[in-house]
Amino acid sequence: MSDPRWSALVCLRPTAIAAWADQGVTRVEFVASLPRPDVWVWLGTTTDAERDRLQARVAHDDGVRVRLQALLGDALTVAGVTVQSEETVARDHEGSWFCALR
Repeated sequence: MSDPRWSALVCLRPTAIAAWADQGVTRVEFVASLPRPDVWVWLGTTTDAERDRLQARVAHDDGVRVRLQALLGDALTVAGVTVQSEETVARDHEGSWFCALR
């Protein structure tokens, strides 16, 4: 039986992408080990330059994590936020987000 929180994460993707689209976010991935409540959120951008700008913001402003937590609600806890680019995934992981997330 699948944990219903996975469905909540999948449903959150479009909302999270829309929330940071102006920062270059085109993809959102989650790394979790349910039933533990901790979730790492990966925000994906197209370019390394977009990634670097957003990562600097995430590193110096807790607002991104706080906003993600508000979107998730009480069922899960945002343990951290990582920003990665399609450019890096293509270059370093042969285009595989699965390998990049590991």
